[in-house]
Amino acid sequence: MLEGRDVEQAVSLFSDIIDERYKDSADFDLRHFKKIYTPPDVKTRLGRPECVYLVGKMGSEVVCFIFGWAREEIGHLYWLGVKTGHRGKGYGTMLIERAVAEFEKRDCHEAKFFTSQRVGLRLFEKCGFKDITYINKLFFGVNLVQMVKKLKAFSDDGQTKKIIISGEAGQGIKLITHALGSILNKLGKEVALDLTYDARVIGGNITAKLIYSNKKIESPFFKEADIAIQLSKKPDRSIVAKKMVFEELAGEIDDGIDDNRAMESLRAPFEHTANEQFRSSVFVNMIALGNLLKYIGVDIEHINFPAEFPARFLNENITAVKYGYTHRDWK
Repeated sequence: MLEGRDVEQAVSLFSDIIDERYKDSADFDLRHFKKIYTPPDVKTRLGRPECVYLVGKMGSEVVCFIFGWAREEIGHLYWLGVKTGHRGKGYGTMLIERAVAEFEKRDCHEAKFFTSQRVGLRLFEKCGFKDITYINKLFFGVNLVQMVKKLKAFSDDGQTKKIIISGEAGQGIKLITHALGSILNKLGKEVALDLTYDARVIGGNITAKLIYSNKKIESPFFKEADIAIQLSKKPDRSIVAKKMVFEELAGEIDDGIDDNRAMESLRAPFEHTANEQFRSSVFVNMIALGNLLKYIGVDIEHINFPAEFPARFLNENITAVKYGYTHRDWK
């Protein structure tokens, strides 16, 4: 596992790999990836139970790395790199196998990886991964292939999941929760959705509570969610969830929150990402939806998006969802 004393070397190698791998991709902006993997950010993530960051060393020198994340019984591999001069020795294969073993320890039923490199395809195929999804260059500037390795049979035993999405009027909360409910229903889930509007007609907040299950839902009402996403810059303190994701620009999110809620509080740069990548905060909701679909383990290539979204801005909305799906971890 990556240790704090090796973070600087690992991040430096990661930066070199990015520069090398995408040096000819002038139309593909990777600055945001480097912003994600700064030494302070990486050191913070090392303390998270989902973190699977591994390195290989020759003496005190870090010569290879793999960055992964385990959540909701799915292992996600994001970046793999081997230093020049140490390639062709099987280090990449060993890291992948070690990461997969970590996922199995954490009871994951599958491992996933996106690659744009032919060598990556061959390497992961050698380790038992199969390519299942192709994402065209139009979405991210490079062609991507999603590869998956099944680790065990998946069974959620009728498991019920509870989700809350809240935000301000105009942020498209109703649109994405209706789309999410429709997507889950078409995947064979029982779904119940409750939308609540505050008293203000203009500029008020909207809260959507969605529950889905493989079995009949006895009651659509609940107090505590498994995950809640708050897109408003003024968080609703009445919302309770095991995992809470706040808009990065939200203020005072920690003050006044009871410790006895046992809540994990995370920040996500939804608005910043929407403005930086799509030049409009309008797409905040779609980026959040993409992140949420990844979090709950829905394969977006099985979704017929034109049937879920209005025709206006359809391509832009699909692109934003796919960006959120393949973008960074919440932290």
